[in-house]
Amino acid sequence: MISKLLVGIAVTLVSVSCAGQATPAVFNHPPLSTALGAGMNYWSGDWGHADINRWGPQVWGTLTIWHDLSLIAEGHSMIVGGNAHADNYKYFTGGGGLIYTSGYWGRFQPYFKGESGFGSLTHPSNGTLKLHHTSYIWTTGAGVEYHLSGSLWANVGYTYDFFPDFHSSVTNQYHTLNPRGLTFGGTYRFGPNGSKF
Repeated sequence: MISKLLVGIAVTLVSVSCAGQATPAVFNHPPLSTALGAGMNYWSGDWGHADINRWGPQVWGTLTIWHDLSLIAEGHSMIVGGNAHADNYKYFTGGGGLIYTSGYWGRFQPYFKGESGFGSLTHPSNGTLKLHHTSYIWTTGAGVEYHLSGSLWANVGYTYDFFPDFHSSVTNQYHTLNPRGLTFGGTYRFGPNGSKF
């Protein structure tokens, strides 16, 4: 009798829960979901006293790795239009980093990103006899995507670049250029969750 009581107490103290558990689907994106996007950007070149504003294409791709956090790779440029000061100004970048896409606000979904990469700038004379400069860059940005239909989303974003160690013909010193501007485009989200909002 005592042995049965001790076995009962032992089983009660050292119980193993075998109940099935389910993880609630509270996250916006499943792991390893992907998206591709393209658009046009309109940027300010941050060049001397001239007002250099140019258009250029931009492309990006994302891969969700954890909850709402994704890897992003993108490239953008400033190569079209602008005033007379912009004729010799061309800017190309490529890089990657992290993008956080927040929860839904109706059909809207805000995002925030941070990247590092490489930039190439062809520019007017700045007093150094060099008309081209390449450098590593950092990028920050934010924006919003709006669900249009199916897996297609409209994208509007703002991006701010840090292009370091650039000689200024205005101050005769080295500083960081900050090309920045708006992007307008579209994103296609792959998989069944691409059409959800």
